[in-house]
Amino acid sequence: MKKIRIFALASFLLTVSVAAAAPYGFSHGPYLQELTPTGVTFVFTTSDKGFSWVELRSPEGEITRHYAVKDGLRDAYNTFCTIRTDSLRPATAYDYRLCSKRIDDFQPYRVTFGDSIVSRWYAFRTPDPRSEECSFIALSDMHGDSAKLARLLALAGVESADRIFYVGDMMNYYDDEAVPFRGFIDKSVELFASERPFVLVRGNHETRGNKAREYARYAPSTNGTFYGAFREGDVMFVVLDCGEDKPDDFPVYAGLNDFDSYRSEQARWFAELIRSKEYRTARWHVVMNHFPPVSRMDPDHPERHGVQQITDEFLPLFNRASIDLMVSGHTHRYELIQPTEEKLRVPMIVDAPEKPFDAPPSAGDILFPVIVNGTGTVVRVDVSGRTMRVRALDLQGKTLAEFELRK
Repeated sequence: MKKIRIFALASFLLTVSVAAAAPYGFSHGPYLQELTPTGVTFVFTTSDKGFSWVELRSPEGEITRHYAVKDGLRDAYNTFCTIRTDSLRPATAYDYRLCSKRIDDFQPYRVTFGDSIVSRWYAFRTPDPRSEECSFIALSDMHGDSAKLARLLALAGVESADRIFYVGDMMNYYDDEAVPFRGFIDKSVELFASERPFVLVRGNHETRGNKAREYARYAPSTNGTFYGAFREGDVMFVVLDCGEDKPDDFPVYAGLNDFDSYRSEQARWFAELIRSKEYRTARWHVVMNHFPPVSRMDPDHPERHGVQQITDEFLPLFNRASIDLMVSGHTHRYELIQPTEEKLRVPMIVDAPEKPFDAPPSAGDILFPVIVNGTGTVVRVDVSGRTMRVRALDLQGKTLAEFELRK
C-alpha cells in the first residue's frame, strides 16, 4: 500500500511539473471585430493568465502599443483579451502583432512576470468611407459544423470578401468557453478573421446554455448590444437580435427569458434609425436578421411566437425603410422571398429550386427581397456603385438564385 501511495504521489508531482513547464502561448485568435474607418477591436486568448497588448505598425513604420484600459487600470491577470483602438486612419493598411507576459504571481504590491511571447505580424486595412464598392458573405445555422462552414466560405470566395456575416445559430448552445472557438471562430481565424472581420448576428441557439450570458465577449461592440447599424461606404448594414423563438414563459426557459420586451425595444430603436440622416443618405440598405420576417408555421405552434412578433412589430417598419436586401436563417430551409408588389419583384436569372414563398394575407406585403439561408447555403453580395449583385449557392456550388439590383 505504501508503494502505491508513493507511486501516486510521484505521478501527481510529475503532472504538476509538466503543467508548470508548459510553454506560455496564444491559444485562440487573433480575430478582428467592429472594423471601422478609424478603429478596430482585436480579440485573442492566452494559455495562462498574463498581461497583453497589441503593437500596431503604420505604413510609415511607426510602431505604437495599444492596451485594454478601464477605469485607469490596464487589463491584466486574464486569458481572454479584447483590445480596441480608435486612432486609425481611413483606407489605410496596418500591420499588427500580439504581445504578452505571463503573470506567475500577482500580489497587492508585487507582480512577478514569467515568459514573454510575441506573435507574427498580421495585416488589415481600414475601410474607405467614400468607397462605392464592397463585398460580403452571409450564412447561418452551421450548428458547430466547422468543416461545412469552411466549404461554404470557399465556395463564396471568402478570400475576396470584405466582411462575413454569421446570421445566427452558429452553434447549438453555449455551456463551455471552447464551444464558439471549436464551432466557428478557430476555423474563421484559419481562413480570414485575423485580417478581415466577421459580424455575429445572434440566433436563438446562442441564447441557450449556462454561459449564454457571456456570449457578448466574443463579439465586443462599442454600443454594448447585439443589435446595431453601421455604414460601409454607400451601404448601411443593420443587425437585429431576434432572441428566442418560443414564448418567454415556455417551460424550458425556466422563467429566465424576457425577449418580447427586448424585441420591442429594438423595434423602437429601428424606427428612430430609419429617420436618421446617416440611414437616409445611404444608397443601399441591408438587414441581417436571424428570423425571417414572416412564418409559414401553424398560428398555434409555439415556435412561431418570435417570428410573429417580428411580423407584427418590424414588418411595417421594414416596408418603410427602403430595404434592398434582407438575409435571414433559422428555418433550416433555403427560401427566396420576393417582393409581393409586382413592380418591385426581383428580376431572377436563376430560379430557386423551391416555389418562392408568397406571404400569407395575414402577414401583409413584403416590399424587399429576402434570402433565408438553409443549413447548407451561402449568400455572396458584391456592391459596385449603383449595382448590387446577389448570388446564393448550395454545398455543391450550385447557384440557387442570382440577381442584380440597380439604383
